Amino acid sequence: MIVPKSKTIFDVTPVQYPANDTSSEWKTTHFDYHSFEANLLKLDILGHDDPTLIKFLMDYVEQHPDKFPFKKAQDIPLDDPRVYQLFTGTKIIGIDEDRVYGEVASYAIPEFGTSFTRQMLMDTKPNTFAGLVKISGLSHGTDVWLSNAQALINGSTEYGKISFNDIIACRDDIMVQLTQQGLLPLRAFEIMEFVRKGKPSKDPAKWLTYVKDMKTNNVEPWYIWSQISIKYMFPKAHATAYVIMAMRIAWFKIYQPLLFYSGFFSKRASQFDYELMVKGSNAIRNKLIEFDKEYRLKATEQSLQVTLGVALEMTKRGFKFLKVDINLSEATTFKMEENGLRMPFSSIDGLGAAVAYDIVEKRNEKLFIHRDDVKQRTRINKTVFEKMEKYGAFDALKSENNVITSGLFAL
Repeated sequence: MIVPKSKTIFDVTPVQYPANDTSSEWKTTHFDYHSFEANLLKLDILGHDDPTLIKFLMDYVEQHPDKFPFKKAQDIPLDDPRVYQLFTGTKIIGIDEDRVYGEVASYAIPEFGTSFTRQMLMDTKPNTFAGLVKISGLSHGTDVWLSNAQALINGSTEYGKISFNDIIACRDDIMVQLTQQGLLPLRAFEIMEFVRKGKPSKDPAKWLTYVKDMKTNNVEPWYIWSQISIKYMFPKAHATAYVIMAMRIAWFKIYQPLLFYSGFFSKRASQFDYELMVKGSNAIRNKLIEFDKEYRLKATEQSLQVTLGVALEMTKRGFKFLKVDINLSEATTFKMEENGLRMPFSSIDGLGAAVAYDIVEKRNEKLFIHRDDVKQRTRINKTVFEKMEKYGAFDALKSENNVITSGLFAL
């Protein structure tokens, strides 16, 4: 929000933390922007996690070029049949379907890893690039999937079962399909614009004129019905860009799984449960069952649920989360080691990124010798230090300072 120099934001609205995240550096307005949009300018500064994750993965590719059939992200294949199997089942990664994990292996793949999109994949089982673009369009639209395309595909409307390939998913579909049906391009464009803005329910009189044109050109009744409830539609070009990025990242899930999980937990995940993750798949699975029984989860619990879903998959594939080690852990990166990921310092509740980076900085200056050395040289508070002792983070160190600091043999 841009406020004139002579004013403060508090002259306009109270502020609060976003989504109850009291650790956030940014604040959000208490009132919806539309309450004062006529008087104040808003800048939409959106962050994008996917390019950050691609950069993380490609840095490893650059360091180990012999392990990969490509050198640039743009050269990652988008037509690998094994990668497409992630969206239709779980066998490709060696996991059996179950009630907690689900029926598709799209966890941690951008745009396709949420419970909402995973359910869409279960309903449709797309095995082509075009099918995934449809899913992306459906998931970003408003009233395009729920009580609409989903019902048509499942056959729960009066129109019977409609093929996934035929349903409306992106705004472009309407113009292309209506033109193919015989409507003039300009008329098809007008209908597309009318529908994508959610106007059929707002301006029924004008909608009836469009319906007449479609019926004249033998447009199916289910197709007309589907357009009525739509409130917003996603552009196909935008959906395609999302799928390209998703496919590039998904390649690593098949061919470099540990790197894939390292990237997700280091760059995408925001909530961790250190003890559960180190304990392994059974403990993680039990926690996810607890979450499923809850009527409503807090924002932090929802975020943790996503993290644990991916953690369950990783551990079911035979990988482990290795305990924090004062000599081996990184600040915020889940470091790859043989058959597992080393938990970073920041995965411990109460240990923030600033303190985590400080620990690594002090270790790089001089290796820690004993626990007192860690206490004296870092900013770890007493509570977190005790947690780290409990987790065995200092097992490789001496418990006390036995170094002689005075006299003939002083160091």
